Amino acid sequence: MVKRVICSVGISAARTLSGVKAWELTNWVQQQASQEYAAEKIFYTFRDILPEGASLKNDLSAEIHSLVRIGITKEDTVILLTSSTDDGYCCALAVEKYLKHHWNGIEVKVEKVKGLQVLDAELFRTTGIVEFVRHIIREVNSYGASNIILNPTGGYKALVPYTVLLGMLKGVKCDYIFEQSTTVLELPPLPVEFKRSQFEAYKDLLEKIERETAITQAEWENSVPYSERAAFEPLIEFSQEGVTISGVGFLFLEEMRKPSVLVPFLSQKAIRDCFDNLAELDDCDPFRFLSRVAASKDAFQLAEHINAGNGLRWLKPGGTTDRYLVSVEGWRMLVWRAIREDQEGPRYASKVTVNPAERRSYSPFMRMDFVN
Repeated sequence: MVKRVICSVGISAARTLSGVKAWELTNWVQQQASQEYAAEKIFYTFRDILPEGASLKNDLSAEIHSLVRIGITKEDTVILLTSSTDDGYCCALAVEKYLKHHWNGIEVKVEKVKGLQVLDAELFRTTGIVEFVRHIIREVNSYGASNIILNPTGGYKALVPYTVLLGMLKGVKCDYIFEQSTTVLELPPLPVEFKRSQFEAYKDLLEKIERETAITQAEWENSVPYSERAAFEPLIEFSQEGVTISGVGFLFLEEMRKPSVLVPFLSQKAIRDCFDNLAELDDCDPFRFLSRVAASKDAFQLAEHINAGNGLRWLKPGGTTDRYLVSVEGWRMLVWRAIREDQEGPRYASKVTVNPAERRSYSPFMRMDFVN
């Protein structure tokens, strides 16, 4: 399956740069003819080291090490989120060059994250982390949680807990290599939920903070009762500007903006379809696909393929042969059938039909998290 891996990037790519210590790297970069030239010089120090064996851990950067362990191919896309510093950016460019050199055809993007640096702790908290979260959320919303892997192995360790929490709330897998280990620690997308009602009462206030960057502490205290402020501590930061939104706060605000998700329920026939038929397909995970389209209105609309009438519609994952006949009843997404177009033919919609009035033939519908 094609992967879209999002990596935080540090400066370990410069570890083999002769005569330059980590704390001297920024000055060294600024002494070069250009950032591109500096990146090229860093790249040449490890260009010919093969991404295998002991060299992975000992001679190559943390990002390259982890990406190899994750199992990237030239068909994948890698997003390198780098600090706003000169040294971090040049190291990310060097990693990009190495990936393109050894995985011919791979798509790599380097994106600077505003405020991501270590000299100003307040800027890191109030801007860097928030912008880092924004970058990842944009990718998840654009490409779907099931198509993305988060890789926080490189870069600032302070980003790891935010990346893991984001993965849990958004349902994105997180792969991480701990310290000197050579084994990928896979953190699955756990079904983490929060009490929306408790925070939605203050959604307008949080949006005002985001819109205006900050509000005064007096306004915050006048708006949020003392008894509830403790629950909001992870969502805000107190700075010289006043009360600003934190990285966690921005993530929770994004969740509050989303409409309540649909919950998939599978008919008895759809359950048999999935386990007895779709299970034979490689790279087909019906439960992950149904979870993704149920969790996002945009993802659901993108997957809609054929309107079958009577409130029924066929969903199509993409370039695969599996198809799903569903209907929506309030907060429930009923999955009536799951079939293969390669078996039923291109006119499957007229061949495989369902009459919702004959519901008894498909009941009981089971909630999907009890099925898989």
